[in-house]
Amino acid sequence: MHEADILAAVRKSKFRFLPAIAQQYRVSDVSLRAAFRRPQLPAEQAISKALGIPLHILWPDRWSVSGERLVRRGQKRAA
Repeated sequence: MHEADILAAVRKSKFRFLPAIAQQYRVSDVSLRAAFRRPQLPAEQAISKALGIPLHILWPDRWSVSGERLVRRGQKRAA
């Protein structure tokens, strides 16, 4: 999903804002924002749980349907 789509889903959820998700799931709100730019495992998981949307739908370039990580932090994506 595009960053704007994910943020729109957050605003429509009971959390309304990223800091509310950060507080609920004990993740830094800076990490949540960074997850839109680069892989951040705890932040990606928190957003996924808060929205009830699987990781592979939110970030199809980072996660497989089976739940395996495709890209790790610091690795370049396959072309």
